[in-house]
Amino acid sequence: MKNRFYKTGMLFLHTLRRDWLKLLIWAVALSLFTGGFASAMYEIYGKDPAGLKAMYETLKNPAMIAMLGPTAATAETYTVGAMYAHEMILFTALVFAIVSIMHVISRTRKEEDDGTTELIRSFQVGRLAGTTAIVIEMFLLHLVIIALSTGLLQVQHVPGMNFSSNLLYSASLGMQGFLWAMIALIFVQLASGAGSARGLSFLTLGFFYIVRMATDMNTPDASWFNPLGWSYLVNVYVNDSWFPIVIAFVASIVFLALSYLLEQSRDMGAGYLPERTGRAHAKERLLSLPGLILRLQKIYIIGWLFALFICGAMYGSIFGDMDKFVSENEMMKQMFLHNANYTIQEQFISVLFIVLSLLTTIFIAGSLMKLVNEEKKGRWDQLYATKLSRTKFYWYHVILTSILGVVGQFSAILGLYLAQRSVMETPLSLWEITKAGIAWVPAIFFFIGILAVLIGWLPRFTAIIWGYLLFAFFVSYFGQMMDIPEFVTNLDIFSYIPKVPIEEWKWGTIILIKLSAFFMIVIGFIRYKKRDLVNE
Repeated sequence: MKNRFYKTGMLFLHTLRRDWLKLLIWAVALSLFTGGFASAMYEIYGKDPAGLKAMYETLKNPAMIAMLGPTAATAETYTVGAMYAHEMILFTALVFAIVSIMHVISRTRKEEDDGTTELIRSFQVGRLAGTTAIVIEMFLLHLVIIALSTGLLQVQHVPGMNFSSNLLYSASLGMQGFLWAMIALIFVQLASGAGSARGLSFLTLGFFYIVRMATDMNTPDASWFNPLGWSYLVNVYVNDSWFPIVIAFVASIVFLALSYLLEQSRDMGAGYLPERTGRAHAKERLLSLPGLILRLQKIYIIGWLFALFICGAMYGSIFGDMDKFVSENEMMKQMFLHNANYTIQEQFISVLFIVLSLLTTIFIAGSLMKLVNEEKKGRWDQLYATKLSRTKFYWYHVILTSILGVVGQFSAILGLYLAQRSVMETPLSLWEITKAGIAWVPAIFFFIGILAVLIGWLPRFTAIIWGYLLFAFFVSYFGQMMDIPEFVTNLDIFSYIPKVPIEEWKWGTIILIKLSAFFMIVIGFIRYKKRDLVNE
């Protein structure tokens, strides 16, 4: 058709009807993540100027700048708002980017690979109408998120966080989401398939994150050429600048125009980058089920192990400044100076492993869910039809996930150990940190048990595990700052784990949690080997 945008409105309404629930959940979740912690941070730091100053000195640590980016604030202008943006904005931008990349590729190149786009184009619709419908959807989604997160920040009435700054903070993150959606569109055209487009998009995101580590430390002006740098260069809550958002918006339009040009000349199902020629014969390890499972998850596993190592290192890098920070913050004194038998670092390590263990749990939950996700997509059908039993399918995935739980936790332990060793005069030993981290492994196994039951009995509702994970994070992390009823706390499996080293090992509790996890795994297996296959 000559009109390449013909029926864009119709396709947009169709896409919106299909995606409205998912988009609503994302809008609420991302808005809460963006602005939901401001009042809690004010309660911890905002009422104590000395604590804010100590936090400023802590975050000036080179390792923290590499992780979180720089701040334009000085010790005198480092308000709660400046600290909130300093700690949150870069990592939140990464979350927005990941969500946008996943959704855009799923609704464009993946549907093209599945044959859906070809079916739609057989009707009288413009060649660029489908892509444009997704662009409009992403633009409106981020407008809604900007409005919701600005309102959420505003109703918390945190001193120093006014409406214009709150709007700038939210707009910076919303624009990051839209920007990376447009970047993903380019890789949709270049790559030979959805998997390659996704890999190239995430590789680019990781590349720019690593590059900004170097530029933020050595040549800060070079960060202006980095798309991720446009998130924190707004200097929100310090000297609010809208210029980086203008740059991001213009760049988004340029990327969109480029993707249009590429799509107009591209054949359906093809890509501009040549496909790598595969092997004529599979490697021997691919002829076994364990080898196939590992091959399918190789990139996922490597990426998560690296991320857990980095998260551990990020926490370990602040150990050298903790004594000064806690001594100048009244609330931190109440949290960490009540036990004179242990150092502040030893007391803090039991708190941070709550977060690291939750991240490891997300890692292994995603790995085990591939068992049912591949089934829903019909990719196991040919293997189920062979002599391979469901017993092997189930237990190979469960065993791999269990091993990954231990390896993932140790990756975080190693990152923490190496980082704190580089900043402390008397660092903690590897054995001390390992004991504190391994104590949480039974709780991680408990989540494997819950997910196993869902896969066996409720395979269409495995997403329930993410709800319980979110609940566990909220109760475990904010339970010390909020008056949460005891019966609610008791529903969190992490509340039963001994906080080593300041608490003794509770062997009875740990053994009971492990047995409960194994029992649930067996219950899930009993149903899994007999139930019907499910499809999306």
